[in-house]
Amino acid sequence: MSTDSSPPFSWHFSLGRIPVVIEPSFWLVTALFGMVGARGVPQILSWVGVCFVSILIHELGHALVSMSLGSGWASIRLYSMGGLCYHQGLSRWRSVAVAAAGPLAGFLFGGIILAVNHLAPPRSLMTFVIFRDLMWVNFGWGIINLLPVPPLDGGHVAGGVLGPTRQRIALWLGIITSAGVVLLALSSRMFYAAFMFGFMGYGCYQALSTTRDLKPLKPVKVAELEPDALARAWQALRSGNETEAARLGHLALSAAKPGPESNAARDLLAWVSLTEGNARAAVSHLEKVEPPQAARPFSLAMAFNALGMPDRALPHALAAVEKEPSDQAAALSVRLLTKAQRLDEAERIAREFAWKTPAMRNARLADVASARGDFGAAAEFYATAFEAAGRAEDAYQSACHYARAGHVERATDLLERALKAGYDDFEALGQEPALAEVRSVPAIAEQLAQRSRGAA
Repeated sequence: MSTDSSPPFSWHFSLGRIPVVIEPSFWLVTALFGMVGARGVPQILSWVGVCFVSILIHELGHALVSMSLGSGWASIRLYSMGGLCYHQGLSRWRSVAVAAAGPLAGFLFGGIILAVNHLAPPRSLMTFVIFRDLMWVNFGWGIINLLPVPPLDGGHVAGGVLGPTRQRIALWLGIITSAGVVLLALSSRMFYAAFMFGFMGYGCYQALSTTRDLKPLKPVKVAELEPDALARAWQALRSGNETEAARLGHLALSAAKPGPESNAARDLLAWVSLTEGNARAAVSHLEKVEPPQAARPFSLAMAFNALGMPDRALPHALAAVEKEPSDQAAALSVRLLTKAQRLDEAERIAREFAWKTPAMRNARLADVASARGDFGAAAEFYATAFEAAGRAEDAYQSACHYARAGHVERATDLLERALKAGYDDFEALGQEPALAEVRSVPAIAEQLAQRSRGAA
């Protein structure tokens, strides 16, 4: 399971206490949209800038309102399909306010631009194009975003206003609205809009079908039918049966008393979501723990890290080392501290923590040495970890770091040992720049050729 969902080359920065991640796909897809209508390069660049500023302000509206209404944190991510704001779970009506805040922030920004345009009208084609794009993105997209169709903001508003007992009505409203927009878009030959709303309408239909199949379960009957549901759920999860673990976890939650019992069930469901690769669902489960401080810090650390929010994960990981010490919590803390360039703290934990095996300690010290650029020390630590546990990955990392330090003979020896130990990621091996000289060594080249022929 990946511990960081941010793709390579993402741009990370913060607006006050709000971390922001801009994925490369945001720039690419926005530029592709800008090419519609045979725009020149300056107009495409201005379109990208307009979308970046406007969507960021939209998501900032969600984030600021959520924090003002009691959310302890908020973060923003811009990606191929637009923007997302993550925040701590809030009550029903506060969540409605947060959903409406994004479009309203865009309307406010658009109003400011209108005022500036009135005071200083555009005097060139480029300024007129920028003004036109700002009006469309902030007012046009804002109005569309308020349509009552999940996952648009209007869909969240409608679902919140109707309440948890009328979610089927909210879904039907989404289906009917989507159908109307599709018909209108097709009549206007706006095929992309028709596709998007058709896709969202189909999603509402699927959710409606699922909701129809769900039946409320009485806690007493659940306890009778599924004794020890939570313990059996953990057993199923450890054996790789996520579906059964989720079923038992929901049963345990429905039968649990508020407090420690329900919190334990939500923790289990969070780990099921993490195993399935759904970090957002994991965070959602953990946000419902009462009181919030009762959530397990290691679970929170893993969920936020999987969500691509290492800055949010780090304090929880450090708390886990103190409150529920384990090799996994200490290893995660070292990795997050290393990523944050807090290398002295990372080294202190790596050296002082009571690891179950020396291999874990040496591998984490190797991570810190590598971050410092001390490739020779990193190679030695990885080699020592390999000697202790025999993990092929440690031998491979040692080879890479010896190669970076210029010790080709040692790198060749460790790579041979990694291959004998079962290292089989030949794609990574073939693309690693540091191992270019090592791959040309006859003994290594012959082994790689033999394995390539065997794979073919």
